[in-house]
Amino acid sequence: MYREGIKAAKAEEIEEIINIHSIGSAASGLAAGWIPGAGGVAAVMASAGFIWSMYYRINKRLGIPIAKTIVKSLASAILTNLAGAAITLVGGAIVATALSLTGVGNVASSLIMAGLNYAVVMVSGIIYLKLLTGLFRAGKDPTNISFEELKSEADNVIRHENINQMLKDSKNEYIKAYKSGKVTGKESVKLEDE
Repeated sequence: MYREGIKAAKAEEIEEIINIHSIGSAASGLAAGWIPGAGGVAAVMASAGFIWSMYYRINKRLGIPIAKTIVKSLASAILTNLAGAAITLVGGAIVATALSLTGVGNVASSLIMAGLNYAVVMVSGIIYLKLLTGLFRAGKDPTNISFEELKSEADNVIRHENINQMLKDSKNEYIKAYKSGKVTGKESVKLEDE
C-alpha cells in the first residue's frame, strides 16, 4: 500500500508539518482577533484552510494520493465536528468576540483566538494521524474508500478522544510559548493552492 512512503517519512517531518500549520493558523487568529465583533468567527473559519493544507501535505509526504477536494471536505467536516464537540472552542470564540467589541479587549481577544486557532489545527492534525493509523491497521486504503466512510472514521476518532481537554492543553501550550517569546504571532505558512 503506502508502506514505502510511511517508512520514508520520519515522525519529526509529520510533526513539523502539523506544527508549522498550527503556528501559522495562530498568527492568523492573532490578527483576526482585532476585528471588532467578527474576529472570533473569522479566525475559526480561517483555520479550515490551514487544516486542509496540512492534511494535503501530510498525504503528499506519506505518498497518499487523496484528491484535494476530498481533503478539503474532510478538513471542513473535522472542524465542524470539533466545534460541535468542544465547549472550549465555541466558548473561546464567543469570549474573544465579546472582548473585541469593547475596544480595550483586543489584545486579550487576539491572544485567545491565536491560542484557539493553534489548538484547532494541532488537534485536527492529531485526529488525522489517528484516522490514518486506524485505517492502515484495519487494512483499509484511504484512497479506495468513500468520503462518507472517511468522515465516519474521523467521527469515531473524535468520539473516543477528550476533545475539550486536547484543545485546552494545546491552547495553553501556545499562550505559554507566546508569552515566553518562543512564538511571535508573526509566523506564516504558505498554504496549498486551491
